[in-house]
Amino acid sequence: METTTPDWSSLPDHLLAFIAKRLPTSIDTLRFRAVCGSFRSSIPPPQKTLSPHKGLKLSMPSLPGRRGHLVLAEFTYYEIKPLPSSSNPHQNTNTWLVKCEELNSGKVRFEDPLSRHRLGNLSNKVPESEKLPRYLNLLDYQIKEVAKAYRVEQVYQGKGINRRKPIVFNKAAVSSSFDKIDDGFAIMTIIQGMALVWRNVDKKWTKLDIGFDYFLDIIYHNEKFYALMSSGVAVTVESKSLTVSQVSVPLQIDRFWDWSYLVKSSQGLFLIIKRWQWRVKPIEFKVYKLDEQKCGWVQVMDGLEDSVFFVGDDCSFCLSAKRFPGCKGNSVYFKHGPFEVNDCHPGTDGGIFNLKDSTVGGLSDFPGYSKIFCPRPSWVD
Repeated sequence: METTTPDWSSLPDHLLAFIAKRLPTSIDTLRFRAVCGSFRSSIPPPQKTLSPHKGLKLSMPSLPGRRGHLVLAEFTYYEIKPLPSSSNPHQNTNTWLVKCEELNSGKVRFEDPLSRHRLGNLSNKVPESEKLPRYLNLLDYQIKEVAKAYRVEQVYQGKGINRRKPIVFNKAAVSSSFDKIDDGFAIMTIIQGMALVWRNVDKKWTKLDIGFDYFLDIIYHNEKFYALMSSGVAVTVESKSLTVSQVSVPLQIDRFWDWSYLVKSSQGLFLIIKRWQWRVKPIEFKVYKLDEQKCGWVQVMDGLEDSVFFVGDDCSFCLSAKRFPGCKGNSVYFKHGPFEVNDCHPGTDGGIFNLKDSTVGGLSDFPGYSKIFCPRPSWVD
């Protein structure tokens, strides 16, 4: 029985427009328009600004030592992979993970995926063959958005000086209505250990008073803000009403040596705890999953073979090792390790922790699983 390949270019314009309206990101729209001439002519190119609220200027909370104003910065993590080529069937097709900020000019600015270290091409330390590309042709690559990151940046202008660059950074989480023209969106951040929520309806910051604990991390998950406190207690915050509900009992966290990260995945909400007593004990990670029915964190020891956790300054997320070739399953990619690497490459000061056998090392110690960061793939033009 013979089968024929359908002629997708002959789809009617109204059907193409119907499909295009349901594409979730601007990258998906660009890829859709790159299929053929009829696809490209059926819909206009996406707006340069990814969000109607990108670059939002915010008032400064009434806190000691805080002056100037805040600006909301938005970053996107992309997975980039070359499309199959008939002329070069043996081409290396490793996946590349990048973190970038799209500027109003249409250009993009790259940062280290695990930190806030800005990457550039001007350093003499980077060989010409490993410098970042100036452009990517979407006809040649498969580009997929894997995560969003936000932070509030403090901009201060004092007498006699003019500091236009942000000088203080704080991780932020935004509600699901952020990318829509909707007054109901909200922003949550942690400043000086205090959780603050800014709502567009009243355009002001509200401090969440919850006991005497300070906050460690925040995330937006299942249409709610989740916040982790130093006692290990997790709470949810409704973005519109600011109603606070406790969803876990305390978990013993050593506040002197531990770093805590909230990570969401298709399996639920996880808590990744990193313990490192410098010059005393090696780095150790533990993984917990939130059980809201039992109101507690349950340590996870098995079933993470396909999970790859990335924990960083602005965003923590989970990817599938099966869907993201080149990643090490059952592992944590992290920063702030005692590893000496070239500070001009992605993955600066990064490491990998194997959750199965507790082995840990710098990216250079796992050459088969570090190519998602550096060096730049050979297929990048």
